[in-house]
Amino acid sequence: MLAQISSKVFSVDQVLSPYIWVFYAAFIISFVFTPLMRQVALFFGVIDQPDKKRKIHRAPIAYLGGVAVFLGWLAGLAVAQQLQLHRIEPGWPTSYLVVKFSIVLGASVIVLLGLWDDIFKVTPGVKIAAQIFAACLLLYDGVGATCLNPLLVPIAQKLSFYFGLPVLAPWVVTLLSSFLVVGVIVGCCNASNLMDGVDGLCGGVTAIIAAGFLFIAVNLAMNGGGLHTNADGLRIVLGLALLGAVLGFVPFNFNPASIFMGDTGSMFLGFSCGTMIILMAEERPKWFLAAMVMFALPVLDTSLAFARRWVGKRPLFSADSQHFHHQLLQRGFSVKQTVLIEYGLAILFGLLGVLMVFIRTRYAGALYLVIFGSIIVAAYKMGMVHEKKREHHVKMRRKSDEPAAHAQAESSPVESAPARAAEFRA
Repeated sequence: MLAQISSKVFSVDQVLSPYIWVFYAAFIISFVFTPLMRQVALFFGVIDQPDKKRKIHRAPIAYLGGVAVFLGWLAGLAVAQQLQLHRIEPGWPTSYLVVKFSIVLGASVIVLLGLWDDIFKVTPGVKIAAQIFAACLLLYDGVGATCLNPLLVPIAQKLSFYFGLPVLAPWVVTLLSSFLVVGVIVGCCNASNLMDGVDGLCGGVTAIIAAGFLFIAVNLAMNGGGLHTNADGLRIVLGLALLGAVLGFVPFNFNPASIFMGDTGSMFLGFSCGTMIILMAEERPKWFLAAMVMFALPVLDTSLAFARRWVGKRPLFSADSQHFHHQLLQRGFSVKQTVLIEYGLAILFGLLGVLMVFIRTRYAGALYLVIFGSIIVAAYKMGMVHEKKREHHVKMRRKSDEPAAHAQAESSPVESAPARAAEFRA
């Protein structure tokens, strides 16, 4: 059977065109449901109130935008079930894409957790436990259960050949892969959550990351196929669904925002990116490194936050107003300038990830170490680990920045949201 499978190289159009309808469905549903979810949030009083500390918007803003993003993503996956694979061989068990249910179930767990947190608030411990549970659902269904196999097995074989060490046991690969899956899911969920602090930031950065993931997925599918056809198609579909759902939401969330995605959306975006990274790791280490470079901006922000709290001898999950976007604002940049700067950084990391796709794994690993080593040193020299607030810069920015962070006009209907909610109930 393996000998009969052709090694045909597909074009970008041949790989992408069968699945493009996933993007259409995700974008349209997200775009339509975002204003609807805003009205629902206003009706039930699910609103983010400013505190003039970490939440620097002036007027109350509706939550539940993350629900619209999730519905768009879900619609994209539903449409994918009706689309034929880009490659069909004689005797194939199915000509349609198969999406593992654990991906949808895990995403649903994350969304329900975020929704509960947006409405009633939950402790960091509960969040971490739910994220680990979602990761375990993926592992139970085989997603990423042996994702370290392409890396560990060749190393073990070389060690066995040169030093006579025993062959690596399969259970060791499974155990280490499980730790990686849990770490990636928990890390990505919290990294995206911590980045969601300025209008349009988390959604826009995630859209850039999703575009990078989609590039990798298409490249893999062009040169892959055979028994991996469903895996190739699944990565493309997940990338298109995530990209379409986020782009349908960002216009409403860009400064000045009319709706927030809340923890519902930010943790869901992190889970989706984490799942894509795990699926990349199942192929070769190089694809995993490239995906991690593309996701570097949220990882950088989270790493700096944890380092800052550790240096300050504070709990790692304590809140602060010293994230990367806060520090840009404190240096005098406006909200839109801050977001555009981070968009530019995300594009830069995306291009670096693309570069890693076209070089050998050993060189990609070296490039990975150089990039992140340089970032760590630069962040330390810029004072981002021992950052202090610069109140005069903040005051100057507020005077010169017309639409401040999450700001809306004084006559905005959102500002009277509590009264409107009570009026609707009456």
